[in-house]
Amino acid sequence: MKKWTAHVAGLAATLMLSSVLSAPAFAESPPVQPTAETQTVTETTGTAYLKEDAALLQTADSRTVIQQLPAGTTFKTLGTDGDFTRVSWQEGTAYVATNALTQTAPVFQKQATLMSKSSLSLVASPFDPTVVTTLPAYQRIDTYGTFDTFTRLKWNEQYVYVSTTQLEQLPKLVGTRYAKRATSLFVEPKTTSAKTAVTQNQAFETFGTTGTFTRVATKTGYAFVLTTDLADTQVVSHPETGVRYVQQQTTVYATATTKGEVVQSLPVNTSLQTYGVEGSFTRIKRNDEYAYVLTTHLGTLKYYPKTARLYVQRATPIYSAPNASGSIIDQQKTNTLLTIYGKSGVYSRIIFRGVHAYVKTADLGSEKVYAATGTRYAKRNLSVYTSASTKSKMMYSVKRADKLTIYGTSGSYTRLKKGTVYGYVKTSDLVTKKPDLYDVTGQRYVTEDDVVIRSQAKLSGKKIGTLKKGKSITIYGKSGYFTRVKYNNIFGFVDSSRIGLNKPKAKAKKGTTFYVHLDQTPLFSADVAYSRPAAYLKKGTKLIGLKSIDDDFWQVRLVSGQTGYVLNPYISTSKPDMKLTQKAINRTKIYTVKQTTSFFSSPTSPKGSGLVEQGKRVYPRHRVGNFYVIQSGWTPVYLPVSAVTITSDKRVIKKNNTRGEKLIQAAVQHIGTPYTWGSQNAVNGGFDCSGLIHYATNKAGKYGGRTNVRGYWYGAFFTNRRTSISSGKRSDIVFFQNTYTDGPSHIGIMLDSEHFIHAGGSQLQINSIYEPRWQEHFLGFKSM
Repeated sequence: MKKWTAHVAGLAATLMLSSVLSAPAFAESPPVQPTAETQTVTETTGTAYLKEDAALLQTADSRTVIQQLPAGTTFKTLGTDGDFTRVSWQEGTAYVATNALTQTAPVFQKQATLMSKSSLSLVASPFDPTVVTTLPAYQRIDTYGTFDTFTRLKWNEQYVYVSTTQLEQLPKLVGTRYAKRATSLFVEPKTTSAKTAVTQNQAFETFGTTGTFTRVATKTGYAFVLTTDLADTQVVSHPETGVRYVQQQTTVYATATTKGEVVQSLPVNTSLQTYGVEGSFTRIKRNDEYAYVLTTHLGTLKYYPKTARLYVQRATPIYSAPNASGSIIDQQKTNTLLTIYGKSGVYSRIIFRGVHAYVKTADLGSEKVYAATGTRYAKRNLSVYTSASTKSKMMYSVKRADKLTIYGTSGSYTRLKKGTVYGYVKTSDLVTKKPDLYDVTGQRYVTEDDVVIRSQAKLSGKKIGTLKKGKSITIYGKSGYFTRVKYNNIFGFVDSSRIGLNKPKAKAKKGTTFYVHLDQTPLFSADVAYSRPAAYLKKGTKLIGLKSIDDDFWQVRLVSGQTGYVLNPYISTSKPDMKLTQKAINRTKIYTVKQTTSFFSSPTSPKGSGLVEQGKRVYPRHRVGNFYVIQSGWTPVYLPVSAVTITSDKRVIKKNNTRGEKLIQAAVQHIGTPYTWGSQNAVNGGFDCSGLIHYATNKAGKYGGRTNVRGYWYGAFFTNRRTSISSGKRSDIVFFQNTYTDGPSHIGIMLDSEHFIHAGGSQLQINSIYEPRWQEHFLGFKSM
């Protein structure tokens, strides 16, 4: 396949990293490992809660306890240290065992109901004297456990604490008594305390006496009535106490008990004149006699079920009746949240100032109304959520660079609108200036001349420009075997194998000093390897360059004065480490770079001489100390062993003992050896493409003389010619045309229907026939 550079001049230069490197990882240099100093920066990393009582530690061990803290304590976290989490505490930092923390606030079970002895001052925690709120005395208090001398309570859906000594057991029920007269209910056992009115015959559950007062139950706790104002039985006369409406179908009883005689059943919205209450019942009259209905079944207004909670979309009148002629009571402001109790025509019913009123249904909506506050652009493809949280339901998506009208913010989210419905996206995902259609993912160099830029990521894409070798380009991600670039402000695609992380270097000049880096380096008498080498050179041999022959050979002079030709992949301008011996490696394995890593010109080089991209497959030739000897284009370089992951390649495993399998195994044993013009035997340091086929077919038992690619394509040595790219199978011979010369010009061996092994570029390697470099030159298949 001589001379490759005549048509694809940069294949060798491309494989300065294209044979060493593969798919770009988009990183320009290895990631920096965190130092001890950077690890101690105290930045808030989140919020956590104690899921159980636990110790607060001064240091990240279990011995220096600052104090015990109750479950539910909230922390701002500052990172971890071993089994402990660093937290912010009283303008400093402390430590808590990580397994004692949880990301969600714990929920405590109710333990008991107690009574407050006096007015309670509730604090956020046993260690924070700041008062959250106060509660009056004599209240029934639900408790949720204790910590030290404190009891845990619940206030406004949060847990707070109060001194346990301020609570006591609930008093015991003594019996039911009635108000002799209209009197007062006092919040404390003294007449100077706050009070509310009590009607005659009002019933109370009593819980003993305090001085001149009797303790009675209220909805939330206890209050006090002067003992002299209470009696064991009701006063017989009962004045009218107002009109009430039946809120649900209810039963009328002859006495104030559900075990009494049933008088009748009343439908919803029956209007009733009431005469006070007795226990849990309200007194009414029936046939001039008192009867009783459950108070909970009555209301001050007619009953209409709640049907919705809606926002006022624009300032709207409140009407006294469900029609335009009804008087206007007031105006509702925009975004007022209204509870709706059904409709009447085009009006919705509400309760306003204790009576039913009406607003136009057309002026209501399920969402608040927000004014447009500007426009933004999506920084990337985004999901829009139903609320200001990524835990809420996704509504729809917007694309990168979409122009969006925004309607204010909610926390760290920005509000969008679609139709009449609002959605939310992270504010940090929006920008004021329209971004490029794609994110920048790195910088690369063009490694060949006249690299074509296509309009699509396929060979049929229209040619929109070309790039010269050595040009630095910004890349915007990949698509298959193509990389996205920008050309004249439009996006296009180039063959990924024709760009790399390393800028192409100029060829060495005449007179450059070289050193042999591998033992058994062949020295030829001509710049072609048709016959065995004239001699073999030892590692470390010093050479003077006389003339560069294409990419693969240098004419050199030894110290002895002898001249000859040496393969570039065996020599370098750096000195090898003579203390290290080369060891064989398993060439059938796949060697993949873990992350973008530097390679070196020798094992002792202090600085890297280039980069290998993350995910790139490399082809080691030997191991030297803690380095693999690989090729960067046509030069031997050293890649740290620690930078490489080794996996099995099922494609090269011998499957049976057929001639086709023997053919593949003969080639596999030499994966990674340099491309050597004219060679058909590994003793010459490598193979050229047709030389590999000659060598492998003879090893497989199909004997014949050496010919070139054209001879193999048109000759009878191989049969069953096919030109469909999808018709290939394992052990087929694959042909390519017009690579460096017109007509059939390159050849390889198929490992499956896509991948082939061949002596191409700067070494024997495995590629896909669908890579643009090969697909555009595909010719056909033949079989042994």
